[in-house]
Amino acid sequence: MSTAKPSVLPLILLITFIFMSHTQSSVAEARPLSSIPPQQRYAKIFATLGIVCKCCDGSGNECTSTWTEPCSKLQCLPWKL
Repeated sequence: MSTAKPSVLPLILLITFIFMSHTQSSVAEARPLSSIPPQQRYAKIFATLGIVCKCCDGSGNECTSTWTEPCSKLQCLPWKL
């Protein structure tokens, strides 16, 4: 009877290790949501292509390169102009 106990212990440890490794890997797959507005995300992608975008919604049609709310007057031009 004492010979059966040592052979069960490694099996229980192996099952526990496999279960713990699967539960920890699924937690690492989550990513935070971006707080950047969709238009500004697209502006950053366009910037990698050489296009600069500005939001001209401000008072007196002031243009800014960063904004936090949706922009109704988005102006995107090649960076050389």
